[in-house]
Amino acid sequence: MAPGEATGSGFRARAGALTLMFVGGSLDREDLLAMLERALSGGLLGAEDYEDLAGPEFDYDEDEEELDLEEEELEDEDEAEHDPIGPQTKMTTSSKGEEFLFVAHAMRRWLGNCPSGPLELGPEGGDPLSALVCCWSATVTHALAPEPLTLEELNRAVGILDSDIVEEHLEAMVRSGLAEARADPGEPRYALTGWGREGIAPIVAAVRYECHYPEPDVLPPDVFDAEAAFQMALPLLRLPPRLRGSCRLGVVIPGEEPLVAGATVEVDRGAVLAASPLLDREPETWATGSPLDWCETVVDPSTARLEVGGDVELAEALLAALHEKLFGSPRP
Repeated sequence: MAPGEATGSGFRARAGALTLMFVGGSLDREDLLAMLERALSGGLLGAEDYEDLAGPEFDYDEDEEELDLEEEELEDEDEAEHDPIGPQTKMTTSSKGEEFLFVAHAMRRWLGNCPSGPLELGPEGGDPLSALVCCWSATVTHALAPEPLTLEELNRAVGILDSDIVEEHLEAMVRSGLAEARADPGEPRYALTGWGREGIAPIVAAVRYECHYPEPDVLPPDVFDAEAAFQMALPLLRLPPRLRGSCRLGVVIPGEEPLVAGATVEVDRGAVLAASPLLDREPETWATGSPLDWCETVVDPSTARLEVGGDVELAEALLAALHEKLFGSPRP
């Protein structure tokens, strides 16, 4: 997809990216789309940009334990009360509003887990959040998810961007703590940090929102998104030590000829030893579903709609571990 002006260019945002920018933003959709498009030709968002983006979308008062959504389009017409999204939080929103707020909750949780100290949604968290969104949009994050790469290898893996733009995105990820340089004989290799991998959580929340409320300027999740999501998240997991075996985690990508993408996971003594994007044709254990099924399951395993077979204990443990790592209680 060649970069150009957002209006009339046919550009569509990669799944999750536009929603993550829109959640805390005061700019309109077309401006945000143009920002994402420009990220393919250089120019990442930074803290100064977030002074414009991070308008007061919602007024959160912990003492009053009230959260009032200011976007009129997200208010429930009959003002019916719904179950709270956050602890001790009361609100009145539509179902769409609740999911929108959950994306903000996932972003806040991720920023709050920053290893160098909790960050707030807004200008303070603008640099890492913009690096996460722009590098996901430009597929730099996808390329780094499986293994550490040299800059030359990263350029080849991304393919669609000029090398100086790839380097700019990589520098932003390193500067923000999403990636790190690892000592290696010769040229250094760059890898996602643990916190960078945890950034898949707000992306999943945003993709879930977009699956429920699709827009023509946003792409649906594709094969690369499904593979990258698992490659980012699976190395973070630790399962009960009695568990071992392999499990195919498959995402059914709709189309004229539906494709199945994802990962084959190897577990031994509770540790994830490997997670390959090559899927077993006849797996002993599997969990399969649509992109929305997977998003719903990882956000709330009690709503699982996946087809699960084989060693159900192993499959369910993987699903529970994904939920706990990405959407469980924040680290102290």
